[in-house]
Amino acid sequence: MSDIHLGFQKHEALQKIEQEVFERAMDQCISCKVDFILIPGDLFHVNIPEMRVQKFAFAKFRQIYDASIPVYVVYGSHDFSPVSNSVIDLLAEVGYITKVTKATSLDDGRIKLDFLVDEKTGVKIAGLSGLKVGKDREYYEKLDRESLEAESGFKIFLFHGGISEMKTESGMDGENMPLSLLPRNFDYYAGGHMHKFNSQNFDGYPRIVYPGALFAGYHSDLEDNAKGQKRGFVLVEFEDKIKNVEFVEIQNTHYKIIEVNAENRMAESVNKELQDKIREIDPAQQVVIIKVQGEMTKGKTADVDISAIRDELNQKGALVVNINKNQLTSKEYCITEAKGANKEEIENNVFTENIGQLRFEQKNLLGESGVQLAKKLLAGLIQQKLENEKTADYNARIKENAFGVLGIDTDAS
Repeated sequence: MSDIHLGFQKHEALQKIEQEVFERAMDQCISCKVDFILIPGDLFHVNIPEMRVQKFAFAKFRQIYDASIPVYVVYGSHDFSPVSNSVIDLLAEVGYITKVTKATSLDDGRIKLDFLVDEKTGVKIAGLSGLKVGKDREYYEKLDRESLEAESGFKIFLFHGGISEMKTESGMDGENMPLSLLPRNFDYYAGGHMHKFNSQNFDGYPRIVYPGALFAGYHSDLEDNAKGQKRGFVLVEFEDKIKNVEFVEIQNTHYKIIEVNAENRMAESVNKELQDKIREIDPAQQVVIIKVQGEMTKGKTADVDISAIRDELNQKGALVVNINKNQLTSKEYCITEAKGANKEEIENNVFTENIGQLRFEQKNLLGESGVQLAKKLLAGLIQQKLENEKTADYNARIKENAFGVLGIDTDAS
């Protein structure tokens, strides 16, 4: 299983689902009495998640440990730590999991990977952790492939990164690497990073498998789930060779999705369609995904009254309301790019170009006075936190400065 992203969810209801899905997957591993579990990266969403997530993870991995099931792990790009400063390292320190990557530098600059041998099955496991974009390729290019490929026996390679020949998702092209960078002649390649299940065979690379995200590691994953994307893990049966690879689905929750195309429409029309569509669904105990995209001909994007939609759905018992307006724009007002010879000139030109599109009754917010006011506000808002300054004091200082620039009396009732 891969891309579990424990700690990603911020909404309490989604946090509960995130944990329940992981528990069900692990419980099935225990009931199936698997020989071992492979996790090729992004077990956690960050290297050191909040204490709630850590306590939950330790308790669950203790159950796996008590069931005598080894867990073999490599870092993903999210939970990676170059100095082993990660919850993964704490779990490894107490013996609940085992880090696979065992790399040493050779005199010629190449990187040698040692195999780890699973005691029960004799399977030989090697792997590389996922790094930030661009660094992965550098390490794979330095790999001592000869020794890896010459090793006899049943071999598994763990890795975290996209493979160009297997890409199934847009927006991740820059992170993919060619298949040829992986060492050849392994019996199974356990991949992480790609969030949709994918299993393919290539000449010299039998069984490259991505189980996909277990629940959701990005907001777009929830949208995919609402459109029917199956989530789960992969159960592999083998002896001296792979006999069967089975995708095991783990149910997560129920969804409703509402999509509105705002292209060449007015904000009032978009609001009406949203209202009509939410009246057609029963949102009770559902994760409701709302996606509005396109360029409107009239009205600001803020005129699309998402807050009223959210309130109505919440009143009807929606579990979570997830709203995506990232691709919604308007011809009436859009951010205009501006150029300049230096930072000050660019800032001045950006404000001048964009303030010209606005209409306010307060004349001091328009024209040259508006430009100067915006620049003063920006200068105050980008002030850095002082050494030893408490967050509350920093926030109060920034607010006070902004109100002062705007001429707002905070003491007035």
